[in-house]
Amino acid sequence: MLDVVQISYHEEYADENFEILKLFAPFAKRVQGVKGIFNAHKAAAKLSETSHFYVIDADAVISERFSFEYRPRSSVEVYPGVKETDCVHVWRSINPVNELIYGYGGAKLFPRKALLEARNWNVDMTTTIGCPFRPQMEISNITAFNTSPFDTWKSAFRECTKLASSIIPGGDNIDNQYRMDIWCTKGKKQPYGPYAIMGANQGRDFGTHYRNDLKSLNKINDFQWLQKKFDAVKDDV
Repeated sequence: MLDVVQISYHEEYADENFEILKLFAPFAKRVQGVKGIFNAHKAAAKLSETSHFYVIDADAVISERFSFEYRPRSSVEVYPGVKETDCVHVWRSINPVNELIYGYGGAKLFPRKALLEARNWNVDMTTTIGCPFRPQMEISNITAFNTSPFDTWKSAFRECTKLASSIIPGGDNIDNQYRMDIWCTKGKKQPYGPYAIMGANQGRDFGTHYRNDLKSLNKINDFQWLQKKFDAVKDDV
């Protein structure tokens, strides 16, 4: 089995979700408290000892039907001239607030060498290391991000900034618009749903305004900046 690494940064249920993860990947490893998403993924790559490794977010509750048996093959081309082993693979997850099902928060499989050698940070981790993106249709988990007002708002703000700015190369703008519309309107009655909707709308505005400004877009990966921004608007719910 390829290495499986959970990445956590003070998420409320990280420990509980890690115990669930170990039911499916008994030898799973952890990277905890590393500041910066890029740095945390680098730490995960250094911790891994296999050619590719899975990354699981700390708010992911693994599906009972998912396994970590997939191993990319160098003998299979995903795109012309592009092997399975050259890609970043992303599975789908279920959003518990608005019931969207797509790659947001899903399990990811990275080529270790490419991630270790990456030097540039492009807002979204799956497109940072210069490897082609390959979506996997299987559902890997529920992304249980709605555990507190801040965590819920933060997750929605970051995702809708990405969708609005079209930062992910090759993304489908029609799909992005549909998903963003759902984020911005659905799930009010779910736990912390109003914070998800508020964060989504503010993320959409931020991503639209700064869509050509990579430096500003990169702020969504600074959790201290996000906390200050949330503190300024949290009473608006």
